[in-house]
Amino acid sequence: MQSVSPKWLPALTTDHGLSVKVNVLYNGGILAEDIPFTDGSVSVDRGSDVRRSLSLSVADPAQFPVDPTDRFAVYGQRLYVESGIQYLDGSIERVPVGTFVITSISGNIHTGPLGITASGLEILLKRALWDTATSTKPHTNAAAFLAFHIPDTVAGASFVNASTRGATTPLATKTWDAMTDKWTAMREVADSVGCELFCDANGTFRLVDIPDPLNVAVAPVWDVSAGEYGVMVSANMELSAEGVYNRVVVTGENTADNKPAVRGIATITNLNDPLVYGGPFGKVTKSYSSSLVTTTLQATNTAAALLAKYRAPNRTVTLEAVPNAALDAGDRIRVDYGAAALPEIHVVHSFSLPLSVGGGGFTINTMSGKADDS
Repeated sequence: MQSVSPKWLPALTTDHGLSVKVNVLYNGGILAEDIPFTDGSVSVDRGSDVRRSLSLSVADPAQFPVDPTDRFAVYGQRLYVESGIQYLDGSIERVPVGTFVITSISGNIHTGPLGITASGLEILLKRALWDTATSTKPHTNAAAFLAFHIPDTVAGASFVNASTRGATTPLATKTWDAMTDKWTAMREVADSVGCELFCDANGTFRLVDIPDPLNVAVAPVWDVSAGEYGVMVSANMELSAEGVYNRVVVTGENTADNKPAVRGIATITNLNDPLVYGGPFGKVTKSYSSSLVTTTLQATNTAAALLAKYRAPNRTVTLEAVPNAALDAGDRIRVDYGAAALPEIHVVHSFSLPLSVGGGGFTINTMSGKADDS
């Protein structure tokens, strides 16, 4: 969760107002500040190539772009969005919820409204292709590779390595052909060390460890509770075997570095775990192979990280709650259902944040609930 003042979370449980600000950016400068809009939402999804996306509705049809430099044109114009709380004393606290590249605008040019669709900055990497054959060889690790190529592709972009493996695991040699997708290559580099790569709410590209719902050392950042003074509106639970694995096998072989084939395995072996490999759930294996995996240790560590990811869809909850703009995908939250069920710890997978009071509910999708033993 983003850094907020001590009064942020308590205010969510009582009366408060919504404060949203949208600026238009173009070519490194602010084109328009605090633009009027009638409705909108920000979607955040760990499972998507582009983690954050924006939909916005503008009432005035005269705002439809005519010139390439108009505020809502699709030639590199960006929308920077902040959302937050107006406290009862009138003060305002907002946090960034994304920087978005406008990808389309449409609507009735006589009566409006105009609907704007915009994507997180990952879209700029998805659109880009390698101009020439590109190799990992000049870079010692995943973090160094990404720290060079992301700003080289997206002018002014910043990159932060927040992982435990990105700068410590040596990066093997791999070459991508000219005219192939840069973002796919960068995601492969992140996957090979058991990490996620995405652009955060501040517009910074981040390399982070895949979150593990069972890691009790990571404290939950928000208490989503039912009942009086709680922020939960409703909760729907689901148990599913779809896309769930209890064993991950990672293999790698790199002829460019003359590295022999390696193999690493991560398995659920706890007999008290309902997903235990070889138990009633069966033997369900996910395989992953990459020439960027060159040691048994790397293969084993990557398998362990991927196992946390691929066991997670087993137990999911969809929550309706009071909007919390500071929340992020990958956050751990404590879910207290009141008398209906025991409290659990969940990892946030996706959510949709309304940008207006009438913009609908705040829907949070979580993965892999774990009983709260605290």
